[in-house]
Amino acid sequence: MRARTVVAIAGLPTSGKSVLGRELARVTGLHFVDIDEGPAGCAPPREENPYRSDVSRAREQARMKVAYTVLHAAVEANLAQDFSVIVSATYSRHSTQDFLQAVAEKTGGNLKVIWCKYNDTPEEIERRVVERVASGAVGGCRSVSHYLDDRIRYAGIKLPHIVVATEGGAKGLEKAVNEALVYIEK
Repeated sequence: MRARTVVAIAGLPTSGKSVLGRELARVTGLHFVDIDEGPAGCAPPREENPYRSDVSRAREQARMKVAYTVLHAAVEANLAQDFSVIVSATYSRHSTQDFLQAVAEKTGGNLKVIWCKYNDTPEEIERRVVERVASGAVGGCRSVSHYLDDRIRYAGIKLPHIVVATEGGAKGLEKAVNEALVYIEK
């Protein structure tokens, strides 16, 4: 892999971004930064229902802007030192993708985007949300309705990317990792 590579793992909440990121970090030895596990902690606490009003929604957008700013500062700092890094975030808005692309370009970084998807049936969404809450995950998606709200607002990935399926247990994860490794090495 080229020096100064940022591997951005994107996708809806519960799509397996963190799991894929941790496994890629284990296999490659690269540093992994999950927006939910560090940068989001630099922003004010999340409200229980951040979408209940226009004011709450605006506050949540501002909170996430802080988190993405911190995440991208970490990307910039790593790339400036010739380190490669793996990051995980929803990247649901094109503005956050533009922000990441600008950081990569500013530091001469090589940007590789991986979009995680799964067959999001109501039963599978419910299973993943329940598993996420039970595991104590820090991320924001805490209900099927929240997931569905996010899915409606998701702008999609406009940057060059690959799509990996993040389903099928250990064998599915192994396949997703192998697909990601081939893409990263291109």
